[in-house]
Amino acid sequence: MSRYLTRDELAELVGCQPRSLTCMKRWLERNRWPYAANLAGVPLVTREYYEARMNGAVPVAAITEQEPDFAALDT
Repeated sequence: MSRYLTRDELAELVGCQPRSLTCMKRWLERNRWPYAANLAGVPLVTREYYEARMNGAVPVAAITEQEPDFAALDT
């Protein structure tokens, strides 16, 4: 078994065609899934992260970005 999700597995997760790389990348970014693109531009998602995310092992707070508290600078 590969360390990364296959194109077909990623396409099934995202809900697009396996050749729609732009669609895959847009979905991954919108849903805050970390990925790296290979030389062919295919987004690579680790199987380990996929399983952790799907099992709820990755807390939502770790997924969402929080803005810094700029009010602390107004002293």
